[in-house]
Amino acid sequence: MDDTAVMERRNQLRAELLERSIYELLGGETGLRAIVGCFYDLMQTEPAFTAIRSMHAPDLSPMRQGLFEFLSGWLGGPQLFVERTGSPCLTHAHAPFVIDGAARDQWMECMRRAMDAAEVPQRYSEALLPGLGSIADMLQNDRGPATP
Repeated sequence: MDDTAVMERRNQLRAELLERSIYELLGGETGLRAIVGCFYDLMQTEPAFTAIRSMHAPDLSPMRQGLFEFLSGWLGGPQLFVERTGSPCLTHAHAPFVIDGAARDQWMECMRRAMDAAEVPQRYSEALLPGLGSIADMLQNDRGPATP
């Protein structure tokens, strides 16, 4: 895609976001639940996501709900997670787990594939991935051995 087409897509997305939140553009609760459902279904079934699956309890239902609630607020929808738990401290909640670059990358790939499976329009997934990457980077707590 050439630079003009990229700029045109960005301008189109900006115009859409002036009228509706990304939460709404994704289909609100229904659309977001589809993404989260696909995410955990992939994590449960795909061998490529074994490392991140092992960080979860056998019953993924509470995690499905928690991620849905967190993303709802993060994407401009109802602040369900904050209403239920208070301000989210993601690093504290993930501190018991060793999250290295491979786990971070698995999480991102699982999220990319979940958005594809949920048929999120490419312009929306492209807009979301950098922010999701920032969250994944923040949660990475094992950067490997220090180099002198």
